[in-house]
Amino acid sequence: MQRERRIDVLLATSVTVGILGQWLATSYVVTDDLHVASLLTALPELAPATWLLQTLPVFFFTSGYAHGGEGASAALRLRPTLTFLLAWGAGLTVLSVNGFSLAAIREILGPVLQPLWFLVPYLLLTAVAPWLRRAVLRYGWGTALVPGVSVALVDLARFTWPELGWLGSVNAISAWAVPFLLGLAWRQGRIGGAWLLSVGGMFAAMLIALGDYPVGMVDVPGAPVSNIAPPTTALLALGCAQCGLAALAGDRLGRWAEDCRVAVLISDAAFPLYLWHPTALALISLATVQLGPIAGLTSPPTSTTWLTLRIAWMPLCVMTLIGLLALARPRVPKPHAGHSSL
Repeated sequence: MQRERRIDVLLATSVTVGILGQWLATSYVVTDDLHVASLLTALPELAPATWLLQTLPVFFFTSGYAHGGEGASAALRLRPTLTFLLAWGAGLTVLSVNGFSLAAIREILGPVLQPLWFLVPYLLLTAVAPWLRRAVLRYGWGTALVPGVSVALVDLARFTWPELGWLGSVNAISAWAVPFLLGLAWRQGRIGGAWLLSVGGMFAAMLIALGDYPVGMVDVPGAPVSNIAPPTTALLALGCAQCGLAALAGDRLGRWAEDCRVAVLISDAAFPLYLWHPTALALISLATVQLGPIAGLTSPPTSTTWLTLRIAWMPLCVMTLIGLLALARPRVPKPHAGHSSL
């Protein structure tokens, strides 16, 4: 079965944009101690850009599509995850020996471990993909309504009664199940991208304008409400719009995608790339911590000038990430042709 390069392009785009978005907004600020800061705290007017930079819905959408065929498996994801956890287990020892305070270590681990938040729902969804595929075959895209309604009800409960805030953890699975199921439906030709884009986009805008949801779709330290931790109805609506846009783009990629070899490389490494990219920024920041605040790297993100300087650090972040992947790369057989390594 021929590999679908359009899925490689969509997955590679979502992973690349998501990684660059976090690198551009997050800083390990060196002052008297070390703490994590976000550019969005100083420049909240940039929050609408996160509507494009928060690409996890497309990641789950393309993953659903990839697992819509026979033989797809997520077993290979456990090995890089174990390597990652073992590496940071040793890293904690190194940090402690070098005099980092417990508070600083917690600050370092916050962004570094953030990718693990999607690991449990991802592994769960891919494990039950055969049953979900049969449900979509029977009920079509309407299957996604069940987790979608669940997310809305959980938000209603926890915003109405703050003592029920713990219910938000349910959304960590339900919210990501929706784009995964939509990906399965797209593979079966059961959804249209145009209506997903329009309805999802309008619903997201309405929720933000009339509800208590923030504009930003990424986690901002110190913000009273987050759209991502846990996922909210606003993020879900935006995710549906992104899935619609991805479906429209995928339907039009055509032959161009067949020649996009870079997308294949990024797609095959999508999981470890997303897992390790915060570590790359952390390592660069920690390696220079003795030098004090460095403009655009470990200085406070407070202006567009800082953002411009941070862009200049991107090549070093990329090279560090490639090095980490080379060191952590497991020796495994290539995935079955016909779908990405998801």
